[in-house]
Amino acid sequence: MRRTLTLTLAVLACALAVCVFSLSTLNDTVGQAQQLHSQAMLAAEGGDGHRAAELLARLAGFWTERAGLMEMLASHDALHEVGAAIAEARICLECRDHDDFLRTMSAVEAGLSHLKDEEAVRWANLY
Repeated sequence: MRRTLTLTLAVLACALAVCVFSLSTLNDTVGQAQQLHSQAMLAAEGGDGHRAAELLARLAGFWTERAGLMEMLASHDALHEVGAAIAEARICLECRDHDDFLRTMSAVEAGLSHLKDEEAVRWANLY
């Protein structure tokens, strides 16, 4: 009986540690992506297209770099939507289409917020 209780508590502790690590990793990744997104938006609004393009390239590289780990933590479709919106925003910036750039950057932000909300610790997400 004592061994069963100890083993059960050990498994519960391991499961909890994995969940905390997963949530921390997801929040860190999305937070860094949101920071790069905000910096790119500010650069574009300030008229610094080269800086905005550099920040978008860093955001795209960061998102690609973290894709393997994020695939284990979040929905593939949600990750793909963010990646596609980042690629579209880069194209709009290169074409100097400011309105479409703003539209696609808002889609990036919406996708990042959706990822964070979808994986947050809430009663609605515990089903």
